[in-house]
Amino acid sequence: LLPFLFDRRLWGDRDAAFLALALAFGLGAWAAARTTLETAPAFPGLAERLRAAHVPFATARRRVASAFSGLDAPLLATVAGASAYAAYFSVVTIVHHRNLGTSSFDLGLEDNLMWNLVHGGPMFKSTPFDGPSGTHLRNHATFFAYLLAPIYRLAPRPETLLVAQATMMGAAAIPLQLYARRHVSPWMATLVALLYLAYPPLHGANLYDFHSLPMGVFFLWLVLYAVQARRVALAVAASLLALSVREDVACCLAVLGVFLLLTGAAARAGALLAAAGGGYFLVMKLGVMPHFGVAGESFVPQYKGLLPAGAHGFGDVLWTIVSNPAYTANVALERDKVVYALQMLVPVLFLPVTRPIGLLLVMPGVVFTLLATEYPPLTQISFQYTSYWTAFLFIGVVLVFERAARVGPLRQRALAVGVVAAMLACSYLYGAVLQRETARGGFERFRFGTTADDLRRRAELDALVAEIPPGARVSASERLVPHVSGRESAYTLRFGLYDADYMLFEMPPRSDEHDRVEDTLLHEAFGVIDERGDMVLAKRGAPANANAAVLERLK
Repeated sequence: LLPFLFDRRLWGDRDAAFLALALAFGLGAWAAARTTLETAPAFPGLAERLRAAHVPFATARRRVASAFSGLDAPLLATVAGASAYAAYFSVVTIVHHRNLGTSSFDLGLEDNLMWNLVHGGPMFKSTPFDGPSGTHLRNHATFFAYLLAPIYRLAPRPETLLVAQATMMGAAAIPLQLYARRHVSPWMATLVALLYLAYPPLHGANLYDFHSLPMGVFFLWLVLYAVQARRVALAVAASLLALSVREDVACCLAVLGVFLLLTGAAARAGALLAAAGGGYFLVMKLGVMPHFGVAGESFVPQYKGLLPAGAHGFGDVLWTIVSNPAYTANVALERDKVVYALQMLVPVLFLPVTRPIGLLLVMPGVVFTLLATEYPPLTQISFQYTSYWTAFLFIGVVLVFERAARVGPLRQRALAVGVVAAMLACSYLYGAVLQRETARGGFERFRFGTTADDLRRRAELDALVAEIPPGARVSASERLVPHVSGRESAYTLRFGLYDADYMLFEMPPRSDEHDRVEDTLLHEAFGVIDERGDMVLAKRGAPANANAAVLERLK
């Protein structure tokens, strides 16, 4: 299978076929490793001679181990892997942003939220999505932004958020390793952590702009470790931080509590976590957040196929899920969603769902992604929503490894070989490290590196942005908003001009921007003041002498 699985040119949109072969590859590697490890040597004499020849190497290894006896080598290896991940994804996402690869949704709106927060603006003011007077609280309760504020104040720019995201996502490997080593050997726990860092849905989430949700995985795993290690203060602090990340992370915390309750690992703590997380989620989602909404609840349209006639609230969606399971299952089992579920589960060889508790571990992913209707980002591994799966699937991997070790260490090693094989195959095709031609971030293939054309466009954009005063209000094209969002008011052009002083747009404009640009230059008091390459800057009240040439280009 190797020549087929590790040739990216073969697959295109043949995801189902690839995933079936990757699963067969992993299962075959598992079976072959198990057979090999459990079979006596075919040539015992040769084995004895090899062991004798290996004596000098064994002696050297003992000396090295003695020299580093005071260090926790497995944990250090995990930290090294997490650091390498953070450095790599920080660099590639910053370069991608500077090459105009990011967008108003979501890096622009998050950067504008942070800028307003550190400059004393209204709570969660974010103008790219919510306009001049809206609040991002109607979309997400991201109180964790206040904890990021001191870091952002030191370097108030979008790149700071990209580095923070990559660092948090990579660092999640550390609490995962600490939790895993309570159930398996330290080196096997490190293997689990490294498998997490190679997980392609993790890469896809990291490559798409900036979001709070993936950072919640760090705190969920830290809670799990702290509870099982009986470190009460750490467990309380990590739980509060998890709640602060986003309201849906609170729901994941509740599921984690139920997991602890059902497995008996820490039943009382699990009950408290389930109550705290579930209560916080319901209060925020059904009470606080709709209060700040303009019309109904935010994000409910993502599940409109589950809304009864005349209903409009998130509570009505939950009622459909509970009261009509047959219809709900029909929604979840669409072809694209099945492929998405395979992309999540094949890299870990379906291990989390081989035990009854696995049904609980996949529940957040099923509810938050597979039940969505008419909202493709929820079922693509290039968006942040994969975090609903990632946070729990690797807990399941640890449990299965622990169970295999009870049968015998050889069984556990063979199982590890199978998972590594499946993970490598999937990470090669869908990930962003082993090869970089097929990785995706958001809806598009992620572009690595910088070309001469990128450098030219950077310089052109910088020149236009330099003409906009820091306190001016700007309405800009989708990909230009993140480059002007560090101000009080930065609007998304396809939503409106509002009270903007400047309009910054690309040529040709997007289809949902074209008419607004044309109408503005024809009828409103905006005049083009500069053009650089395929970008145009217009100012309210400026002479309209140059408008005609731009309007001609629009045709």
